[in-house]
Amino acid sequence: MKICVTAAAGDLDARVHWEFGRSKYFVIVDPDTMAFEAVRNKSIIDETGRAFCIGHPEMLLDKEVDLVISGNIGPNIFYMLHAAGVDIATVTAGTVKEAIEMYKSGGLSIIGATMPRRVKEEISMLDRRAKDLRQELEQIEKRLGELRK
Repeated sequence: MKICVTAAAGDLDARVHWEFGRSKYFVIVDPDTMAFEAVRNKSIIDETGRAFCIGHPEMLLDKEVDLVISGNIGPNIFYMLHAAGVDIATVTAGTVKEAIEMYKSGGLSIIGATMPRRVKEEISMLDRRAKDLRQELEQIEKRLGELRK
């Protein structure tokens, strides 16, 4: 599992940032080992954070994030993450480490995605495999028909 926490800096002691799109860093943490990767938000144009990119959800999906913890998430980003199967939780204070500990202790209210991303991926993979098997079965039945003539 990977958790992304919006942060003011790129480490576990950084304060949780108050808004997803204007966060200076996205700290992606494995809650079991507390290993982390800090990804700088390159989309901020100035110190007030007046510009941000809607491409962040794609970057998080590429990094296989399962849960996003932030102070606030706007409706567009919320919808994109939710539709992609990423769970969302909000935290208004504390550090990245404290947010992860709150998650681990069950202290966060998590807004579950309609279907977790990993389940969607498995369904897609199984659908492709089933299609391949149906095609293979058709070929076998055709060959059996030819042999039985």
